[in-house]
Amino acid sequence: MLRRMQDMPAGTIGFEAIGDVEDDDWEDVAEPILRQELAQGGKLRLLYLLGPRSDVDGDAVGAEAGFRARHVTGYERLAVVSDEDWIRPALRGLSFLLPGKAKGFAVHDLAQAKTWLAGEEQ
Repeated sequence: MLRRMQDMPAGTIGFEAIGDVEDDDWEDVAEPILRQELAQGGKLRLLYLLGPRSDVDGDAVGAEAGFRARHVTGYERLAVVSDEDWIRPALRGLSFLLPGKAKGFAVHDLAQAKTWLAGEEQ
């Protein structure tokens, strides 16, 4: 399941992965919100919180990547918050392929991730 986070800084959007996340979850929850933001002329400052019991299906990752590829200029910042050890190095290594800035954070640094996403920290 993918749930929109309500306690996000102004101008940012956050989603929390809870349990199993499939492509339908991304297409039904995240995509309409992101499309609306882009239609209003906004740039996406997006946070994904991947909790310890979340399992994101490869098709969901593919759906998000496809959306990102179609809206490259719409992304400004992407924060991925997870305690998975591979997330932060992977984002550092792949950030040159991603539109905008991308950064990984540990779950205990969620507040710092929100601050960075809002552009209050470089």
